Amino acid sequence: MMAARFAAATRLSINPIIRGTEMTPWLTVVGIGEDGFKGLGRTARHALLRASRIVGSDRQLALLPLCIRGPRELWPSPFSLEPLLARQGEPVCVLASGDPMFYGVGASLAKQVPSDQMLIIPAPSSCSLAAARMGWPLQDVVTLSLVARPLAALNGHLSTGVRLLLLSNDRHSPAAVATLLRELGFGPSAMTVLEHLGGAAERRIDGYAAQWSD
Repeated sequence: MMAARFAAATRLSINPIIRGTEMTPWLTVVGIGEDGFKGLGRTARHALLRASRIVGSDRQLALLPLCIRGPRELWPSPFSLEPLLARQGEPVCVLASGDPMFYGVGASLAKQVPSDQMLIIPAPSSCSLAAARMGWPLQDVVTLSLVARPLAALNGHLSTGVRLLLLSNDRHSPAAVATLLRELGFGPSAMTVLEHLGGAAERRIDGYAAQWSD
């Protein structure tokens, strides 16, 4: 996460779990932060405890304690939703970082799973946490993702006084942004890198684009 100043899918027919006359979503998407299981609310914890399978990344699955006994499954590589969707009717949990609907897997799943068959439990997004750390009202900032997107996407948003919250693609993103700012005449721009927001390893690095290195 950086703070700087200045697939089409076909909707599938998926069956919900029906218990008596009650219809229960078969899929629960749980937003989880760097604080892990202890930061989750009661609904999210109960969903994980009763899940027949839990899907997520290595980092997300590692945040779960041993009391969560459901089998854990990594996302396939290359990424695909098909193995997950094939488990329709089972109580499945998906782990997502922060808010699943903010550049997250929840947005992809919402294109294929009807809303009454999926429960989404968000946690604070990285941008919410970053805005809190910076003291910036979210409505006054421009939020962009650099994940698998060209750096040139920033060009149309750069002007004096603009505040940008950027989702980094990788550890090289801050230096790449600093280089772009210098090339476009924004070298004096203040830059902040925020890592592991909300966790014990949270770290903040401040500087200026003109002197930024990798």
